[in-house]
Amino acid sequence: MIATPVRGREIEGSWSKMSEPSPIVLCDTREQTPLPIRAYPVEREGLPVGDYSIRGFHDWSNPAFAVERKSLNDLIGSLTFGRERFWKELEKLRQFRFAALVIEADRTDIEQHTYRSAATPESVFQSLTAIMVRCNIHVVFCGDADGAARMVESMVRQFARKIAKDADRLHGKIVEKATRRKASA
Repeated sequence: MIATPVRGREIEGSWSKMSEPSPIVLCDTREQTPLPIRAYPVEREGLPVGDYSIRGFHDWSNPAFAVERKSLNDLIGSLTFGRERFWKELEKLRQFRFAALVIEADRTDIEQHTYRSAATPESVFQSLTAIMVRCNIHVVFCGDADGAARMVESMVRQFARKIAKDADRLHGKIVEKATRRKASA
């Protein structure tokens, strides 16, 4: 079998000596100030949902990876005055195999009520819990835009590694631990 070369470094032992994946990160064209993503190439494209995705895993033909980004004030606005619209977006986002909400703030920013709104910290945390439980969307506090960029890079890296492992499994290059245990028993 011949593997199509992929940008990145070669992984020894991977099927057909395929290179470590180097995915292309997509940033939605509506994103006014893109995150400073440095680990992967970034292209601008209109995304059906979310602010960041990976080429080939970003649309309804393969809804697999989507990340929504919110500053603290944008989050609070989305959870209060823009709640109905935001929940419609979350309903779309939850259809992706991996979906996350990265927040450019820390939990203490909410606990200390550093935002401009009458919404209580308790109601904000309850809304975020509802997003995690009802929509199965990961909610991650990242501190600031740089922290959010590093988190998106990490999510992309782990997602790409999982896809590469799945390809290895497909081609019989990974023997599951349970199979090895049965064989040795």
